[in-house]
Amino acid sequence: MTAFVPPALTGLWRREVITTPKGYRDETTRVLWLQTRSWYADIRVKADRPARPGATGFADYSDAELIQLAAVEGFAGELTATGDICLWRRDLDYQPPSGSPDEATFAVSGDVMIEDGIHSDYQEIWRREPGSASPLVAYRRTGGAGLLVIAGGYFTEILDRATPLPKGESLAAIVSEALGAGRREAALAALSLRICHGRVAGAGRRVTLSTYPWLEGQDIGGVDPAEWTLIDCDVPAPAPS
Repeated sequence: MTAFVPPALTGLWRREVITTPKGYRDETTRVLWLQTRSWYADIRVKADRPARPGATGFADYSDAELIQLAAVEGFAGELTATGDICLWRRDLDYQPPSGSPDEATFAVSGDVMIEDGIHSDYQEIWRREPGSASPLVAYRRTGGAGLLVIAGGYFTEILDRATPLPKGESLAAIVSEALGAGRREAALAALSLRICHGRVAGAGRRVTLSTYPWLEGQDIGGVDPAEWTLIDCDVPAPAPS
């Protein structure tokens, strides 16, 4: 593990806006980045994601809706901060690898952060959510690839796919190709990486945003000690229960 990131970077960050010099601007995508002392998780859901009331799984969505769902982004791993430069290592990623490091400069003033891309020309403005200062906790999934991070009263959990994602320009392209070839099960498998973000509620966890939309508003229960191993905490912490 690398050295801990500066305390100014920790907590739950909500993106307010992203802009580029070419005029692109987005204030509507829901973007949440939860950062512990080293480990992080991120989820990004577009405002026009298709809604399917009553759905219980991807099988309930049409082919066109599945391609739209594949536009979601999310990733997790370890953050390294050197000087004013952050490097987000993506151990888990909803999208296929871009081939470019996720690296940017940052400047923090109180609960506002400005991030400027290094390998891509963009600027993001973030605001830290209250109630996310501590505890800062990270768990690694015991029986497979996964990461669970907690900041104050918030959590983000990411569980990897059972099978590796095939190569492709984007998840939407991979899903579209599979559907076009009549391989709907392969398309569903590509979408199956699960990210859940929400609030810690007593012994449970209530989901507010997820790559599985039907889980939003649901309580997914506590942290199973058989499934998760504690890897870092800023305060003394008991085993999950």
